[in-house]
Amino acid sequence: MTGNTWHIIGGRPLRGRVRPSGSKNGALPTLAATLLLDGETILHNVPRILDVETMLALLRAVGLTVEERGRSSVRITNHGLTTHRVPAELAEKMRASHYLLGPLLLRLGAAEMAMPGGCSLGSRPVTHITSVLETLGARETTSDHTIALTASALRGGTVTLDPVHRNPGATFTAVMAASLAYGETVIENASFEPDVVAFCELLVAAGATIEGIGTSTLTVHGAAELGGTTHTINPDRLEAGTFFCAAGATRGEVMVEGMRRCDLGAVADKLTEAGLRLEESAEGMVAAALGRPRGVAVVTRPFPEFPTDLQPPMAAMLATADGNSRIHESIFDQRLQYADQLLKMGARIRLLDGRRAEIVGVPQLHGAEVEAYNIRDGAALVVAALGAEGESWVSGRRFVARGYEDLEGKLSALGADIRCVDRV
Repeated sequence: MTGNTWHIIGGRPLRGRVRPSGSKNGALPTLAATLLLDGETILHNVPRILDVETMLALLRAVGLTVEERGRSSVRITNHGLTTHRVPAELAEKMRASHYLLGPLLLRLGAAEMAMPGGCSLGSRPVTHITSVLETLGARETTSDHTIALTASALRGGTVTLDPVHRNPGATFTAVMAASLAYGETVIENASFEPDVVAFCELLVAAGATIEGIGTSTLTVHGAAELGGTTHTINPDRLEAGTFFCAAGATRGEVMVEGMRRCDLGAVADKLTEAGLRLEESAEGMVAAALGRPRGVAVVTRPFPEFPTDLQPPMAAMLATADGNSRIHESIFDQRLQYADQLLKMGARIRLLDGRRAEIVGVPQLHGAEVEAYNIRDGAALVVAALGAEGESWVSGRRFVARGYEDLEGKLSALGADIRCVDRV
């Protein structure tokens, strides 16, 4: 990756159309699910981001054959797994490593890995993942640094997830485990965001029987085997939302191809409330700024409510809103780390506590040197810099590249003055 810092000259309205990559949060469990599918699986619209590269390395490490077919397609061949131990140097690179636990248990009767890494967003235990597998018959001997699970067989049952968070990660794990477990599994309080719906459709195409797709209750009938299939990763609604926030911050107009309002959920509602004009057509969604945004209140909750991953870019847009905004982060307890960096750009943000902030909109941000600590904070700082007056240097591009494919190239095509540089 060339350059870890973006040099951005702000103040240029973004205009044009952009095609989002495949969903990061959908691609990672989809790739992990190929451990369950016998033979050859072909996946299209795979985002070429660092987390996907790590997941492909994980698949190779446990015995799968991975072949790249052009820019965004991969062919994965599963003739049997070779180890239940996940290399620590890979598991520690990203949170989504835990998606291998269920498939390894089903295939080999054991799974072992170092504690997953990923963005530092506060408390992020993996118990919501391991408890799903324990409900279906796994035995856990996890230590402070290693997750270890064994199971002679996984058997269907009732998996009740947290009703407040409707966690998509736990839902993906439960569906994978249930798809090859003995008998019927009922998953209560399941996530039904677009990534989960598309994931269930992949498994159905592979031979799984899943009822209730698109609802909070899934019933999965365990299959004897699942076969390879062909599947296209759904568009990334979080990337789309980031472009829409950038359109608002720069007073521009952006079309995101292939995006539907129903996939955005409350994001579309909040953008409209903030004064952007949203229009849906057969080609995609357009967001047009009609001047300064208006201040709004944002509370993060599971889909279809406002997603935690778009809270930082939304806050960056609201920094120059006409009026005050309030942010309440209900998912992660350290999701407001970006605030001190936006302050350097002239934003007026007051942290009320670790999860809540008040934003007093200012007419204009100014360029500054800022640093990203994680994927979504980095996206927020880029959004702020695009709308700011003057030059900004946003470091930490390596974090953002874990979740956004060629962000600078797509923004440049929309008229942004952004380039990657090496800066000491």
